[in-house]
Amino acid sequence: MKRSNLFKRSAAMLLAGLMAVSMSACGGSSASGNDSGDSQASSSGDTHKLSVVLKTTSSEYWSYVIAGIEQAEKDLGNVEVDVRGANSDTDFDGQLNMVETIVNADMCEAIAIAPLQADQIANALTGVKIPVLAIDTNFDQAETFIGTAHEDAAYEGGKYVAEKIGKGGKVVILANIQGESTSEARVAGYKKALEEGGCEIISTQYTDGVGDKAVTVTDGVLQSFADIDAIVCCADDVALGASRAIKQAGRDGDGIIVCGFDGISSGVQAVVDGEISCTVAQDPYNMGYQCVKSLLDVVEGEKLDDFIDTGCKVITPDNAQEYLDKLKSLV
Repeated sequence: MKRSNLFKRSAAMLLAGLMAVSMSACGGSSASGNDSGDSQASSSGDTHKLSVVLKTTSSEYWSYVIAGIEQAEKDLGNVEVDVRGANSDTDFDGQLNMVETIVNADMCEAIAIAPLQADQIANALTGVKIPVLAIDTNFDQAETFIGTAHEDAAYEGGKYVAEKIGKGGKVVILANIQGESTSEARVAGYKKALEEGGCEIISTQYTDGVGDKAVTVTDGVLQSFADIDAIVCCADDVALGASRAIKQAGRDGDGIIVCGFDGISSGVQAVVDGEISCTVAQDPYNMGYQCVKSLLDVVEGEKLDDFIDTGCKVITPDNAQEYLDKLKSLV
């Protein structure tokens, strides 16, 4: 679909979602699947059995994705969606076991996955005949990727930071998991924008996307570098950890800009409160909604675009309260 059409459909879907959204995952009902992408009614009539495997179901960001999934399931009416997720962002084997169980037991007609380790998941899907889509993070076996253009989104955040600190500004990048494709794409986007803006990247550190680890990593960075103008992060939890470390070190008066990524409510609230400077917001609700819509389209024989962009927005003090109100309306 064209991006303009997607935007119109997304806006309509979001308005529907503002009425009432449950934040819990759908039940794990099993279903018999088929070996092709052709439309085929399940044993319960015309209801299509679909599966979504997320990175985890135990974070605010993924709760918005689940909310969009559940609203789409309600709106479309002829789908049952089994939503699962690993225990954490580093539970690689747990997610792999989920995917293998679903595809080996023919539990669905189509599956969407947000892989923790893209290569591992791609290998597990070799020879699978049902349609496979990617949500949030792309991988080789996926026919379509539904989510954010992570490098482009981080580029926008990096550009905002570069404009704030100016040429010659010294920047630390706090990434998530080393080698994980989404984190590395965000790092690449930040680097491109900062280098174009004439900034100097003095260190890149990995935090596993965990706020407490970000505190420790940032503390080490602050001890190593007396002159830091900005810290750009690949997750809001990491940005909040960095902000906490700056305060604990007594350097909150140094004017260090902290940029987050994801746009979850805690991150946006931190922008409102002045704890961090900005965050790059994805649209996880729309991502979840478009995921279910795309799964249904593909099992009913529609040809999908390779990439369905669900959008991003840089949240600054100028628009943070408005965006926070929008997030609250989804809960």
